[in-house]
Amino acid sequence: MVKCAYQISMDIKTDDVHSFVELNSPGSKLVIQEINNRVILKSYFESSSGDIGFESIFLGNAAEKVDFEIVFDGCSKTNTVSTKDGKCITTPLYTFERQRLPYVDFSNGYLKFTSFLAGKGRYFDVNIYSIIQRADRKVITAVGDNELAPFGLDGPHVRKTTEQGIRYLNTKNNRGTIWFDIELLEQCSESDTEYLRSLIVNDSWEAGVHYSKELNNFPIEQTYKIMDEGYQYIYEKKSGKKPTSWCSLRNRDNIKHAIYAFENLGMFWRNGNSGIHAEKDVGNLDDDTWKWWEQASRSGMVYPGFTHELDLEPAIKYSISRSKFRDWVDNYNSNGLSIVSFYEYGQINRNTREASFDILQCTEHVIRFNVHTNGSDALVNVNIKAGEDTRVYDNISDQSLDYRIEQDKSITFQVKDNHTYSVISGQN
Repeated sequence: MVKCAYQISMDIKTDDVHSFVELNSPGSKLVIQEINNRVILKSYFESSSGDIGFESIFLGNAAEKVDFEIVFDGCSKTNTVSTKDGKCITTPLYTFERQRLPYVDFSNGYLKFTSFLAGKGRYFDVNIYSIIQRADRKVITAVGDNELAPFGLDGPHVRKTTEQGIRYLNTKNNRGTIWFDIELLEQCSESDTEYLRSLIVNDSWEAGVHYSKELNNFPIEQTYKIMDEGYQYIYEKKSGKKPTSWCSLRNRDNIKHAIYAFENLGMFWRNGNSGIHAEKDVGNLDDDTWKWWEQASRSGMVYPGFTHELDLEPAIKYSISRSKFRDWVDNYNSNGLSIVSFYEYGQINRNTREASFDILQCTEHVIRFNVHTNGSDALVNVNIKAGEDTRVYDNISDQSLDYRIEQDKSITFQVKDNHTYSVISGQN
């Protein structure tokens, strides 16, 4: 979600004030400690100079369960922590680069609690009683899609090292992003280039740019020229579609490049704290990080992934072995998730802010509305009490749509830009 709240109920018990819990909610670094029988939360943030500051708030007495709320706001790039007595603190997102993103940000799909037993402590107990995610609700609400896992390939590398994996994705109606590397493309045969272009044009893969140079090594004006030329080369000569995201050699790029790429070329940054670097120790989907990825994919945890080669057994460094890659795909599919491009994943979640709806009719039995999105699909929740006779129609395509019934009997389904939908319930 572009804006949402996490309501948390927990307690901590320790025999040393140096012990603490680090809580990473989307874009945040929060530290929770017991000091003088009081539970204190500190919210940290990075300044433009690289210094780390913080704001603190009293959550409650150490002998009691504490209840607090964290509001993530991807428009203002802030986190707000509030307590049940109405007190609150608001700080920028933790990393300075994420604070400066030139487009709306959205929350990633997990929270992380890490406990540290420190000082002379002999015990540190952390009890989490509940976590509830909440967003402002209307009759029609655009919601994030936690059943999409973003994926892409750098290069791509030689066709015989990726084709089987790509085919395996396609046969399961999955897809991804190809970050075209200019130097590698120049070595491709015409038939291999056509194969890659077909993935973009015919198989719903997305084109991205993988700059063949470390952008951080160049003066900024020269960097912008490199970015312009690379974009045009991929768009006009190789992919057949405008690239939608970008990265560079060894991921040596920064927020200045991200701002330029979005404002001048319309591309989103793959890297940074809002992208593949939210967890600094994960990096590639590869054999070296497979232990983490195996658990994440098996549990259905969404995290943006990329790699280089898919088909060798065992894989080269920074690539994934054929058998492990198939397990990764199967793990997500068995959890009901689809593997998609970074752009599709980003746009449907940014639509939680950018989508709007014109309600044309709203009665006890019928809701009819128009949809306006950022150009991509949106996932919407319609706040009705669905029954066995509830039907959803796309009035433009004249099709009946599937939907998911939520615990409160409301329904969720995917919608398209500039389409009109009818939800009909309780009529024979």
